Amino acid sequence: MIVQTATTTYLSQIKDILETIETNVSKQLLIVSVGDFSERGRIYEFYGRNFKTIWQNFLTAYRLNQFEKAPYLRIDIATEEEKADYQQVKERLGKIKRNNYIDFNLRIDGLRRRSFLKEELVANAIIKPSKKHKVGKNLPELRIDPQNYKGYVKRKYGREETDISYLERSAFYFFQTKSFYFEKENMYPLKDYGNGNHLREVTYENLEETTDLVIAQGSTYLRKQLTKTGQFIYGYYPCYDQLLKGYNSVRHFSSLYALAEAADYFSDHEMLEEVENGLVWGIEHLTSVENGELLIKDYLNQEVEYKLGAQATAILAIAKYSEVAKKEQFHPILEQLIKTVSEKFLTDDQRTIHVLNERLETKEQFRIIYYDGEILFSLLRAYAQLKKPEIFAICEGLMDQFVKNNYQKYHDHWLSYATNEMLKHHQTVEYYQFGIKNALENIDFIDKRDTAYPTMLELLVAASKMMTKLEHSELKHQIFAEEADFCQVKERINTVMKKRVHHEITTGVMFPEFAQFFKCPAVISYGFFARHDRFRMRIDDAEHFLSGLINYRIHYKEEE
Repeated sequence: MIVQTATTTYLSQIKDILETIETNVSKQLLIVSVGDFSERGRIYEFYGRNFKTIWQNFLTAYRLNQFEKAPYLRIDIATEEEKADYQQVKERLGKIKRNNYIDFNLRIDGLRRRSFLKEELVANAIIKPSKKHKVGKNLPELRIDPQNYKGYVKRKYGREETDISYLERSAFYFFQTKSFYFEKENMYPLKDYGNGNHLREVTYENLEETTDLVIAQGSTYLRKQLTKTGQFIYGYYPCYDQLLKGYNSVRHFSSLYALAEAADYFSDHEMLEEVENGLVWGIEHLTSVENGELLIKDYLNQEVEYKLGAQATAILAIAKYSEVAKKEQFHPILEQLIKTVSEKFLTDDQRTIHVLNERLETKEQFRIIYYDGEILFSLLRAYAQLKKPEIFAICEGLMDQFVKNNYQKYHDHWLSYATNEMLKHHQTVEYYQFGIKNALENIDFIDKRDTAYPTMLELLVAASKMMTKLEHSELKHQIFAEEADFCQVKERINTVMKKRVHHEITTGVMFPEFAQFFKCPAVISYGFFARHDRFRMRIDDAEHFLSGLINYRIHYKEEE
């Protein structure tokens, strides 16, 4: 009875929408997507001179195809259109600066009548970059991919098209829609956020509620990637449900850290046990003992290497698990990992060595800034568990090196985490200035960044926490001579922080109304993706999203 009531409500709401919506198109068009998440949604198109005719045709299809049994239904109504030819379509594609940033739907009229929502274009890889494209390096040079176009037309329309030269002679229409997603008893009006992001409306009024939903569902998503063995499914390219190749020790342990944060946030004992299982697998399969040193191993082109970042995230994950579980069974491992950092990854003057080869010789003194912030943050978290002064002495040495060498110029999120953590134990003017500059000197770029880039939120949440500490510190007036200056900086950081929460959620979360267009919606729903990198969904993408959002919610509640 509940399903029938919901179905009746859907029909009534859809009828009301069709009767009241205003359009300015040459042909009225209703696109309906339905499914059960086990496969790509089925998409139906209804054309007509008016919506009265479309409504009758829709009702007939509704009954014949038993739409009422589908867990969801989405409607898209064409409201505005712009006519173009094939050459103009190619020119518009050529101007797009990032892969998959398709901000239009496309209708074809002529020898064949075809219609594609922008979600269909990207989720079926109908629009692809050139083979020369490298993410973040050059323009994608987007084009219609003949093979994928033919494949999708066959799946959607049941037509085998060996020759698609008719596209060159067809009329094209870029069109916009009003869209609604129906799920259970809920109707979600969808909003176009630009660059292809088209999902339920997220306002500043419902932002906290939506953030809580994303954290809860996103934690479940990441949890599902952790198999019973303790190893993660590394990730997907969701257009084809293609598994990502390789494995990475840094990301294994950092993702366990994020899951431990989620287990702590939800007080979820079962999730915490799964984190423990992941730690056991990592210790068994990703460690190596060489010359009495316990190292986290990784591979680069079949060559074994030992990375400071992997050592750091293992320490971080174990320390977080120990904190939440209130258990000490991994403390001996923790101490051995720290001993190896001290003896093999730090020079006498407290400078870091980023990568060792299999003979424990320096392979790369510096590889990526992440490793420096990761090791300081992880050692500070380990110190909180082990309470050994020698660990904190290492932390102070590292922090002083980073300040001395102006590491705030890197604007790194791990350094932001680490600085905020250091300020829990030791507050100095220099540390505060370092942490604030790390955020503030790059905040205009962060404010305008169009990709989801979840590490930017992580950086700002840590910076906001620093500002809260400083507000109650006697050092405040040594850093800000005027109260107004402090308030201005705090307000700037907090405003952009909240903006990034909204931006992340509307550009990087695989809400079901979008997931339904990909090959295996049930697998990816409420996961996290990098749109410009073939919608890559890797475990560390989920890690960064979840860590940032969880820390934001905790901090926001404390601030309230």
